[in-house]
Amino acid sequence: MPQVISASQAAGLIKSGDVLTVSGLGGMNVAETVLEALERRFLETGQPDQLTEVHPWFYGGPPDTGLNRWAHPGFLKRIIGSTFILPGLADEAPINDLILRNEVEAYCWPANAILQWLRAVGAKRPGFVTEVGVGTMVDPRQNGTRFNDAARDDVVSLERVGGRDVVMYDSFPVDVALIRGTTADEEGNISMEEEGLSHGVLVQAVAARNSGGIVIAQVKRRVMTGTLHPMMVQVPGVLVDYVVVNEEQKQWEYGFFAGDLPATMGEYRVPLGDIEFLPFSEKKIMGRRALMETKPGQIVNIGSGTPYQILPNLIEEELVADKFVPTIEHGALGGRVLGSAHWNVRAIVDQPSLLDWYNGGGIGTSVLGFGEVDRFGNVNVGRMGPTIPGVGGFVDIAASTGNLVFCGPFMRGADIELTGTGIQIRHEGNACKFVESTDYICFSAERAVERGQHATYVTERAVFELRDGKITVIEVAPGVDLHRDVLEHIPFEVEVAPDLCLMDERLFAPEPMFLGLDESWLRAREPVAV
Repeated sequence: MPQVISASQAAGLIKSGDVLTVSGLGGMNVAETVLEALERRFLETGQPDQLTEVHPWFYGGPPDTGLNRWAHPGFLKRIIGSTFILPGLADEAPINDLILRNEVEAYCWPANAILQWLRAVGAKRPGFVTEVGVGTMVDPRQNGTRFNDAARDDVVSLERVGGRDVVMYDSFPVDVALIRGTTADEEGNISMEEEGLSHGVLVQAVAARNSGGIVIAQVKRRVMTGTLHPMMVQVPGVLVDYVVVNEEQKQWEYGFFAGDLPATMGEYRVPLGDIEFLPFSEKKIMGRRALMETKPGQIVNIGSGTPYQILPNLIEEELVADKFVPTIEHGALGGRVLGSAHWNVRAIVDQPSLLDWYNGGGIGTSVLGFGEVDRFGNVNVGRMGPTIPGVGGFVDIAASTGNLVFCGPFMRGADIELTGTGIQIRHEGNACKFVESTDYICFSAERAVERGQHATYVTERAVFELRDGKITVIEVAPGVDLHRDVLEHIPFEVEVAPDLCLMDERLFAPEPMFLGLDESWLRAREPVAV
């Protein structure tokens, strides 16, 4: 039977040099009370120090929360994560600054690699082997998952299995799993009914327990044995060593959605009412054009960046919400996408299983953002100068989806007028997002060609495809001069499709296209003279 202890006592159990795996996603499922106590202990005593922290997803946002609590020189020796503090979440991101200053060894692993690596550690396998990531920043021939100059060790290797290149993530012991649930009974069985997602807490707990380590679970309440329905238990009590109770715990600890939203937990469903139409913008143009690449009945993944900012609302505005099932890699399916959680969610799946399904080709179309696209069609989303969001599920999704749609502005800082039938560029931007080369490949175009994937790159002024391994412009916006406004800004030669045409004029009008009612957008487009 696990001990019930205070957050300060829990912090005192962690020793210098320990390897910890920590649950959380944004402001959800974060054992913030224990993290705060652990940070306070380090600041007061200098102990524990030289820790290694492993997280499947970023957690925290404001400077005094989540991952930012580790941002003290000497506290961490190494950090391994799929994502770090994302742009726009906070004015300051101390953990990102620590990484950029090379005061911690930082490695970026794809989300499913972390979850499956934890599973391998728990099963005492030599490691996790996968084809996902070959040809990208994961590949030892490129970055080998290194995220900054301080990260010098080889933590992955390239092997040959069945005549194919694979990446091997070697196992090493986990000393502490710091997880969060909603309810613990007297035997330590943990349920997550108010978390909204199940995350990867079970694989984290098994990894620590079978490494000879400990499992600390923060919960909102404690109940009598037998109170929890056995099907609701996410982590059995035989895996839990210590329980910390915080009765003030909320589903979202901080951020825009701070508090509890029962309709995202499956507690009940609410009338959603009419969707609020989004302001007309370049992002809306890109979102509409991306939707035109989907097919009825598909499972459609919505990625971060431009897709996440625009598609959840646009899907309903354009009356296509019943045409496909939206999903985000964190585990929620169906309902209305809120972000990592969904309103009136239909199913909540554990993340390792969902990402396995993704890796096996379960997604019909994925709409993803892009930070940079290079001359070969490779995409970088994880590291661009001082912006270091990491890759999250991007590498897993981009390596496995048959139909990929990447969305992003053509230029940074351009001043564009939307005319109702097209666009006019009033003042050009300062940096084209199509670049000669990128040193942080998150989507490998070469591998995509080998696998027969289809890739489309949607911007507000032109649409490109990966054709025969070459970036090819296939559409331009009405009002855009192909040479002056597109080709002259790209620092490499771009193929021009012989069937080049104009983007549909209705993309550029404020009113909805109503794709769900009218498929006349399939009509032949007006050809463009080159």
